[in-house]
Amino acid sequence: MIPPDVLLSIKEINMGSKLLVALALCLSAPFALGAEPEEFADKVIREHGLAPAQAGRLRNILTKSFGITRNIGTEDEDAFRGPNNSYHPVTRAKCRKDVLDAGKIAPSKEYEEVCQAKWMAPIPDGNGKPRVCVDQFEFPDIPCEYPLVWVPSQKAQMICRSMGKRLCNSHEWEGACAGRIDPVSTYRFDIANPEARRNAINASREKRWAFQSQADLANRTDPSVLCGVYSGKDPDVLPEAADNISTAPIAGLSKGCAPDKSAYKTCGTNTWPAGYKYRCKSAQDVYDLHGNLAEVVNLPTHEGNIAQGDVTGFTERKGSFFVDRSTIKSGKGAPKYPDDCRVRQPYEHMKEIRLDTGHSFYQEGFRCCKDIP
Repeated sequence: MIPPDVLLSIKEINMGSKLLVALALCLSAPFALGAEPEEFADKVIREHGLAPAQAGRLRNILTKSFGITRNIGTEDEDAFRGPNNSYHPVTRAKCRKDVLDAGKIAPSKEYEEVCQAKWMAPIPDGNGKPRVCVDQFEFPDIPCEYPLVWVPSQKAQMICRSMGKRLCNSHEWEGACAGRIDPVSTYRFDIANPEARRNAINASREKRWAFQSQADLANRTDPSVLCGVYSGKDPDVLPEAADNISTAPIAGLSKGCAPDKSAYKTCGTNTWPAGYKYRCKSAQDVYDLHGNLAEVVNLPTHEGNIAQGDVTGFTERKGSFFVDRSTIKSGKGAPKYPDDCRVRQPYEHMKEIRLDTGHSFYQEGFRCCKDIP
């Protein structure tokens, strides 16, 4: 995949030899197109104990898929500034000290036995029976690692499949957030018109935030700071990173960010280390569902493309600190993009996942699911 800013640059050049020269320059620039190093692939493989065949497939995707990146450029855990105008708010080393070493997050032997995988959580249905396991963190599903971004949904599904997993269905992601998976009937496939279906789902949905499962947060409806909204108001942000935060009404923007021109180079990827905001978690200890990245999931449009093993549905994007909670665009006194657990977001960039090779974003990632036999 060639990132959007590269495509825009190519379009501005006349056809002929100039185009070929420009494309060659883009492909030779180490940070222009991303792709992760072998060291990162090895880290993911070790952490998840992948078998040789799985490891080979995953390594190939991570190291040869131009564009995908954590936007850090080094395995030095004290580093927080990366290429392409990226200033991560906290270092991975600080996350390890404050969260992992302090015992705020720890692997669950019970979860590993059920899911047969590390860092996955079983999510119950309405009867209390676990029916699917969900990654506890955004990919690479490693606590205190920066998540992968600029990943088209087709590539995200390939990564999940390489590990014996798949992209989550919308209602599975929602269940991981709200504490239980609602039945398939909540998709309202009985309503043919997509917008009418979306409106009906939103009108009757349970409004809940992941962190409300904690008694002292039960009445809280503001994810700011608690879930890592990247803004100068967050006391955890490193001063050096805070200097790069835009004062625009929408949180998460870097100074100089120009998403309509060359977001890959100018907007940065200001993600927190996964799980650093350790209280931003669901009842089953699934983290960052209302913070860090927007996450791609599989949105079925009929019962036939509900994912079980493979994914044949369409893209939907779930919770993120970057969501526009302002009333500027809606003009109706409510956020254009509400971000509670079970909301059905506007159908933007909606494409069949197996064909979605072009859309990616600097604040967009994913996590994987796995069926329980």
